[in-house]
Amino acid sequence: MNADVISTVQEKVGEAIGEGIAVLKGETDAASGTPLANLHFVTGLATAPRALPRQAFGLVAHLVVPPGTVAVTHLPGGERRVYQPGSYTLVGMQPGAALVQWVDMRRRQLAVGPVEGWSLDKWRVRLWLAVDIEVNDPVKIAAHREPLTALAAAVRNGALRYIEQQTHAALTGASGDQGGIDAPAAVILERLRHDPALDGLTIINVRITERQGDERQIEAATAATVAAAQIDEESRVAAARHRARLQEIEAAAALAAREHDIRMASVAAAAREKLLIQQAEVQQATLAARLQVVMAQIQAQVSEIAREEQLWQAEQARLQAEWERVQQQLLEAHRTDQQLRLMEAQQGILRAEGELALAAEEKRNAHVLALAEIQQRLAEQRAAHAQAQAERRAAHERDLLELHLRYEQMVAEQMQRLEQWRAERIQIGVQQKRQHERQMAAIAGTAQIAAAAAAAVMPAAGEEGRANPGEVADAGLRALQEFVEL
Repeated sequence: MNADVISTVQEKVGEAIGEGIAVLKGETDAASGTPLANLHFVTGLATAPRALPRQAFGLVAHLVVPPGTVAVTHLPGGERRVYQPGSYTLVGMQPGAALVQWVDMRRRQLAVGPVEGWSLDKWRVRLWLAVDIEVNDPVKIAAHREPLTALAAAVRNGALRYIEQQTHAALTGASGDQGGIDAPAAVILERLRHDPALDGLTIINVRITERQGDERQIEAATAATVAAAQIDEESRVAAARHRARLQEIEAAAALAAREHDIRMASVAAAAREKLLIQQAEVQQATLAARLQVVMAQIQAQVSEIAREEQLWQAEQARLQAEWERVQQQLLEAHRTDQQLRLMEAQQGILRAEGELALAAEEKRNAHVLALAEIQQRLAEQRAAHAQAQAERRAAHERDLLELHLRYEQMVAEQMQRLEQWRAERIQIGVQQKRQHERQMAAIAGTAQIAAAAAAAVMPAAGEEGRANPGEVADAGLRALQEFVEL
């Protein structure tokens, strides 16, 4: 008997130790490949409470949470814990029952309907709705007895309340900015999100999947719409006929007015043509008189220009005579250099005369062209001719001034060159004179040195009349030294 008890205890202890080691290694039946049991969500979102099986003398428990769910455990002492999907080993369990509930966390859609109610204008309306929900607080959902039933009741209540507040037309079709298929869904969604009975749920979206109104109201509205369309069409046809009649009357009136305007225009055109003929005759006479005046002015201007040209030629002759006189004076001083410069000056004068002749020819051509243009454009050409005459006079004066300045500059340059040549000649003469004096002193000194040397070599018979050779040599050296200092 004692042996049997001992063997039985040994077997139980061995099994407990093996189970504990397997739990610590994670080698449970569920982890080793045995499929998990299907969870039955009694309330639609949470299972009924189950006792959590214990192992290893009740100190260890193993919990498996499938994907898409969470586990809410109720431990001894009133403690509640939430476990995410995965496998858990609970160690150090206290004595007492440990309960667990699995809560479905997957997003789902709940269909509600049909919801039938009376509209504001007392017509029957039906709505079918689809609500997307998700659990956000598994503890509150596990403690809720019928969360989906409460959700369906809240949806029906919100739909009925909206139906009672809207007309049949707003519920079955959009009327401006109100009604339509999205309006009741938005109102019901907002109502559900603020409903305290749905605490623990997240209302993601509400959709109206189908709606149905009262057939009698729809038929009546259709008949009224058809009758209104017929009335509108008849009104449109009558208005079109009225507009056509008015257009005929307006066309007749416009035709009569057009004929009257044509008659008046022909009379006015005849009077205008007669007036234009008279104005043309007056203008021709005026133009002829103006042309005679302009021709007289042009002849006076031509005479003035000819007189200016004669004065200019006389001035040119005077300048030429003065220029020749100056050149003759300069030729006496330096003939070779002045001949070349005289030729250049003559070429410049010839060039200036040619330019002046071309300018005079251009002026004559301009006068001829101005005369032709004046005959075509009388008033405008008078100002242009006056401006051209002023420009020609200014150009003529500039040419004369430029020629006079050129002449004065040339005379000044020639006089400056002459003075420079004279100064150079005087300087060269002074230098030549000094060089000649130096050469004479050198020759005298050399002669004295030569005489002293000759006296030393060949003495004369009379000693009294002979000069001292040393003194002669000293005098010659002093002369050379003075020459060098100069």
